[in-house]
Amino acid sequence: MPFVADCSVVARWFLPDEATRYSEAALDRLATDTAHVPALWISEFTNVMLKLERQRLLKTGVVPGILARAELLGLMVDRQTPAPARLYDLARQFNLSAYDATYLELALRLGAPLACVDGGLKLAARKVGLLLSL
Repeated sequence: MPFVADCSVVARWFLPDEATRYSEAALDRLATDTAHVPALWISEFTNVMLKLERQRLLKTGVVPGILARAELLGLMVDRQTPAPARLYDLARQFNLSAYDATYLELALRLGAPLACVDGGLKLAARKVGLLLSL
């Protein structure tokens, strides 16, 4: 069954010290399922890796390899940008950032479960019945 993957889950696939059983199980699903991400994920994931490099939590020169491997995952990037009013409504309803609301909106639109570890987004996905159970 296809699912939506939040940036916090995907980032853990490349950060062994941050991996959890949940994030690893989501990664294992890629063998049989398709993971979808909103277009926002591209900037968000790149920014996470850049920030970790700037904080010296990742060695200089490692990030380009991570980004190349991420491209090979076959994540389906959804290029449909939700209307600002839709993101605003979801963010207000579930007390999320507009960024997190983007992941929730994609899960709702696709009717696909959402893999996430972020507390607020996880709670929202659970409330709408779309939290990926692993």
